[in-house]
Amino acid sequence: MKINFLNKIYILIAVTLFVLMLFKMGYNAWEEKEKPLLYYFSNKEKQKEMLIKIEKFEWFAETSGDESCPVEVISGSFILSDKTEGWIPSGQYLNDSWGSSSSGTMVVGDDKKKVPERMKITWFSYAENKFFSGDFELPQKEIYDIFKKDYGNSIGMDGVEYKNEYNTLTIAFAPQGIVTLWIGGFGNKEIGTYQANEIFDIEWSSFSKNLDRNEVVKNYQKDMLPFVQEEIATNKISNTYFKNRLKRYNYKIGTNRSDFKIYNYDIFFMNNEVISNANTGIEFLNDTVVGKAVPISMVIFIEDQFSRQLEVRIWVDLLNGKTTNENDAIKDPLEKRNFNNQLMERFKAFFDKNENVELYIKFNKEITKSNINKPIFSGKVYLKSPTSEIEIPNSKVEVYDAE
Repeated sequence: MKINFLNKIYILIAVTLFVLMLFKMGYNAWEEKEKPLLYYFSNKEKQKEMLIKIEKFEWFAETSGDESCPVEVISGSFILSDKTEGWIPSGQYLNDSWGSSSSGTMVVGDDKKKVPERMKITWFSYAENKFFSGDFELPQKEIYDIFKKDYGNSIGMDGVEYKNEYNTLTIAFAPQGIVTLWIGGFGNKEIGTYQANEIFDIEWSSFSKNLDRNEVVKNYQKDMLPFVQEEIATNKISNTYFKNRLKRYNYKIGTNRSDFKIYNYDIFFMNNEVISNANTGIEFLNDTVVGKAVPISMVIFIEDQFSRQLEVRIWVDLLNGKTTNENDAIKDPLEKRNFNNQLMERFKAFFDKNENVELYIKFNKEITKSNINKPIFSGKVYLKSPTSEIEIPNSKVEVYDAE
């Protein structure tokens, strides 16, 4: 009996060691070979956690400054779960429109990369004559879910079918150390906005071959926009404008016609987001939890009371009330900033005093459809709450037969 008991003990020890060895193999596979044998010993949630850290996607990084606050990235990288790095473009003078890439597309390293969990970046702001740096934790699961989701396929103008997907991480810089990250491709979504710190331990000689810092900075500043030069001279450079563009409000989007059903949409927002039914879902229109930025323009597709499908093009607010078909897009940066501020102030003033807000399209009693060469405006955009309502004065609504 003693021998049998000891044998059982030996067998138990051997099995335990074998199981521990398998766990070790699974861990090593996850750490090094990316073949997660450990999954077989985990629940589904653990499997998802591991996939978030090891699954690879095709994506690349872009950077963007703004013509009102040109910058140059000194160094930057996305830190992956295995502590390897995904390169962020550096060494370029970035002075495009905020959120629009100035760096161009630069693919460095493997075509497929893991989802980043951190972002480290250091840059120089020419308007402010300052260095900034930050190390930011990213919402890795959120980024993974966006990369992973199946958005279906589309047919291009050339008749070739392609996969709808997100494949770009765009980093944009604003004054006073503000940096915003968007994920783009099949639409555009803000991942987060972060605050960097001004740093003083970078030797100018390591950044510029011209050792006269004042000369270098003044040479760049003299070519900046006149209103930016004035802000520099009066020490009034601010990030308020950019923060306001990022601000979100809780509101629904609809129409004044209960017999109209919205079945598709595309919305362009002040914070550079481009949201559609295809990438977010129809429920977004009624969501008041996540919040929405100030919309600039929308296209909504409606089924009317007779089951006819209509395409409705909406300009939420317009400079002098003129659509881009009637007038070129605003080219003067200060004029564009003033125009954007006008719309954002209207939203802020209304939301400061109201809750349970809806942005809605108020169609005329008689809806006349437009001809593509001669638009007819059949409605306006309103903000309303249970106690108040305002018309956005320069809004315009065109109605077409949906193709």
